[in-house]
Amino acid sequence: MSLDKLQLPALLHKHIFRNHLVALKPGINLTVLKSESKVEFLGGNERKIIFLFNDDKNKFLPDSQMKFLSDLLTACHLNMADIAIVNIHNSKITYRNLTEQLQPEKILIFGVPDILDLPFNIPFFQIQNYQLVTYVTFPLIAVIQKDLELKKQLWVCLQKIFRIQLQK
Repeated sequence: MSLDKLQLPALLHKHIFRNHLVALKPGINLTVLKSESKVEFLGGNERKIIFLFNDDKNKFLPDSQMKFLSDLLTACHLNMADIAIVNIHNSKITYRNLTEQLQPEKILIFGVPDILDLPFNIPFFQIQNYQLVTYVTFPLIAVIQKDLELKKQLWVCLQKIFRIQLQK
């Protein structure tokens, strides 16, 4: 007779397994570590558009970059209620827990393209679709602000992503 398919009544479980499976020395506390961080963001995330930054000096963005981003949003017919601004500095956010928690349709990454630990690399200004999410990477927003050519490339890319038609 094999014990592989033996089923015990639930009443016996509490008697058989009344001791812990791991014996701890007295005074040792057992803590459970979360494997993934909770994503903190600024904005309403109503249209599931994530703006991702890596800023070590600010909770989200400095005022000058926030103003630049606000102008971009206005040009794209968006507002803060539509998006989520995420600063991943000092966090363990990956594309998996970001997509699980915020269910994004678009993720715009400013700065280092590989900060999300994606299984592929994306060159700046290239639109990449992966698992029903549109990804695009850009240089740091502070660098874009100072360079007219980068601003033009950013605008062309945003027009494609958000299907913006220029009025003639």
